Order: sequence, then structure tokens, then C-alpha cells
Amino acid sequence: MLKQLKYAIFLLGLVFVADLQAQQKDTLKVLFVGNSYTYFWNLPQTVRTMAGTKGIPIFTKKSTVGGTNLKQHWDGDKNLKSREMIESGNWDVVVLQNHSMSAINDEQEFMEYGNRFIDLIRKSGAIPMLYMTWAREFNPLMQSQISKAYRELGDQKNTIVVPVGEVWERARQLKPEFRLYDPDGSHPSTIGTYLTALVFFKSLTGLDVSDIPNRLSTVDMNGEELFFSIMSKEDVAFMQQLVDSYQLEKLSTNDK
Repeated sequence: MLKQLKYAIFLLGLVFVADLQAQQKDTLKVLFVGNSYTYFWNLPQTVRTMAGTKGIPIFTKKSTVGGTNLKQHWDGDKNLKSREMIESGNWDVVVLQNHSMSAINDEQEFMEYGNRFIDLIRKSGAIPMLYMTWAREFNPLMQSQISKAYRELGDQKNTIVVPVGEVWERARQLKPEFRLYDPDGSHPSTIGTYLTALVFFKSLTGLDVSDIPNRLSTVDMNGEELFFSIMSKEDVAFMQQLVDSYQLEKLSTNDK
């Protein structure tokens, strides 16, 4: 009897391991490489949490230091290990976010290190995605130059561009009072991060965002509920309609 019980426990263990391996195989693993425009208000975790509300397993991790650009990531400045993390080969997608002013102040460097990283990502077996940033609040006209640089790099390298900056621009046109920015006029507010996460969710999954909750939460190490976002239903409805109106590029194995 004891032997039968041990054998049954052993079989249950095998089933559990097989189920866990299947879940891990189905999980989309996404690495975000960037700076404070990525880590402000927990963008990667917000994307992961949005996916979880639809039963889609996404694992996210970030390699970020405030104020950095892709050259600094490539050179390993400030103890960054972005190249090593990419070369590990454990990612399905790697998102590249350059310094917010890089496309304006040094487009040549932007293109050079964007090219280097895209090649490295594809060599590792992952899909690259370019995180197009937004204009500073004081000068919306910056967006055209930012968009141009990201679009050119995306076309040159046949790489998906996630047009966050252009979605922000449209939001500002439709609803000028919408508080996308932190008081510094550069970084995202909680609303700005929520909108950015919606764009990434749709780009990564190809799904509409219309039924993503206005409250997003997870559980901390003590089992307590931890809220990432608490948005008004009206604000969320506006952002969802805006994002779903965009024809965004979707993930494909051809992007590797």
C-alpha cells in the first residue's frame, strides 16, 4: 500500500512538472532595454499584469538605468548587462528604448546602436521591437523627428516599431487636458504608463484592449494585493478606444 501511495505521488509529481514546463513554453518572455521611460510606474510589470487579466502568460524583465542611451547599454556603462542578458538566448522579444532625445540630438548614433542591438537580438533567436518615445510636453513638434528616426530604423532593419509617441500625440490632440506627463513634462504619469502599456499589450498579442480593467493589481511577497494602476473608467475607455483604433504592427516569427 505504501509503495502504491509513493508511486501515485511520483506520478502526480511528473504531471505537475509536465504542466509547469508546458506553461513555461507557452509564456512569452519579454526583455525591456531602456531607461526611466521604461521603469517609470513599472511599465514592464503593467504589461504583464494586463496580459494576466486575459489569461495570457507574459514574463517581463528590464535592464534599465535612468538617463541612459543604447550606446551606454552596448558599452556596459553604469554596470548595465544588457548585451549579456540578450545573449543568454532566453527571450522571445527584446524591446529597445533609446534616450528620449537621441533621435533628435544624435540620429547617427541612434541608427548605429539600434542596428547593432537588432542584429544581436536576432542572433540570439529573439524578435526585436523598437519603443518609439514621445515629444516633451513643452514642444509637441518634436514628435515628427522622433517618429522619422524610429520609422527609418524600423524600415531599414525590417523591425516592428511600437508607436507609443504617436499614440500620445493623438491623445493630446483629442484630449488636451489629459495628464499623460509627470510634472517634469518629460516622464510619464500613471496615466501615461497605462496608455503605453496598452500599446505594448496590443503589439505583443494582437488582441484588442477594450476589456482590460481600469484597476490593475498583483500580489506582493506577503500575499497582500498591490495596485499598479487605479484609473477612472472614463479615462480607460478613452485610452482603449484610441489604441484599438490604431493599426499596429503585430509580432510574427518573420520578425526574427
